[in-house]
Amino acid sequence: MAELIVNEVAKYLNDLNATHEVNSLLGTTLSLGNNLFVVYEPQKTATCVTIIPYGGYAPDIDNYKRDSNFQIRLKGRNIHSSLKAAQALIDLLHTNENVCASTPGKVFAIQSSPIPLGWEEGGEYIIVVGNYRVKYIKL
Repeated sequence: MAELIVNEVAKYLNDLNATHEVNSLLGTTLSLGNNLFVVYEPQKTATCVTIIPYGGYAPDIDNYKRDSNFQIRLKGRNIHSSLKAAQALIDLLHTNENVCASTPGKVFAIQSSPIPLGWEEGGEYIIVVGNYRVKYIKL
């Protein structure tokens, strides 16, 4: 289920128009396999967004609904624009029912603002994350 959700999120972000705030702040249009990745990103990538699934809560006792969790990891060169882009992703995805086109569900941001994790590759890139939960996925 988690793989399906992250693929749906990737498709949704891939389809954002070039003038969308997220793309403007990153200075590039998100493109799956180029600067938008699912599960892992290749080594030595430039500015990119990676969607990573992780375990959610246990299924409901009736086994009818499940929660899927994912993290969006943003790697950018500028701390200001990276934090703003991560915040724009939170604002875009929180309470959004349109992300999961093939699976009924609603995305919720787990925190209200992005979490800066630090610098990578000798201080060349800042890493910022946001965590999300998709609720009410009917199996």
